[in-house]
Amino acid sequence: MYVEFSLLYFEKGADMNLCVLKGNLARDPELRSVTTGSRETSVVNFTVAVSREYRKSDGSTDKNTTFVNCEAWDSGAEAIASSFKKGDLVMLEGSLRNDNWEKDGVKHSSMKVRVSNFGKITKTKVNKQKEPKEEAVTAF
Repeated sequence: MYVEFSLLYFEKGADMNLCVLKGNLARDPELRSVTTGSRETSVVNFTVAVSREYRKSDGSTDKNTTFVNCEAWDSGAEAIASSFKKGDLVMLEGSLRNDNWEKDGVKHSSMKVRVSNFGKITKTKVNKQKEPKEEAVTAF
């Protein structure tokens, strides 16, 4: 799908960093506490598996899965840690972050999504003959 954006929609010089993901948790969330200055806060780290199906040139279909590292802070971290588990289908919104650090003289970097909004997608059966259908996103 091709979408044309008009510059009228964006402020001059404003950048945009928005990620929206729908996928399954690849592992249980890991909650920990960190101290910044005199304040202690919660942070949760987890991974979401996001898949894309596509048609190959021979007509067959294939799937490509990307594992995206995510983190959330404060009350969002606590809600995710208590509500999400491995395998859950979730919808996330956040911003892409690049972390840089040095260990033993070697520079490292990693990309992750800093989650700002999130919800769990539940599946229910409409009736016994039909397949499960994605029904609702429970926002926290």
